[in-house]
Amino acid sequence: MRGLTDRQRQVYDFIADSISCNGFPPTIREIREAFGFSSTNAVFAVLDALERKGYIRRHPSMARGIELLGGLPPGAE
Repeated sequence: MRGLTDRQRQVYDFIADSISCNGFPPTIREIREAFGFSSTNAVFAVLDALERKGYIRRHPSMARGIELLGGLPPGAE
């Protein structure tokens, strides 16, 4: 599996921490605010990359519809 950029890893960790602490993933707006992105489109670009690389699955019809796929793959540490 391809590696993550620093920003993708940070967003992945933020999602994992949110699920661990709150029991549910963050919203798109919460991710935008946490990282200072100027628009939600920037968040979507990072989430698209994480999904394409197999780290997350998104459920577009669900609020907070981000699912982690079994943690980081081997070698992604």
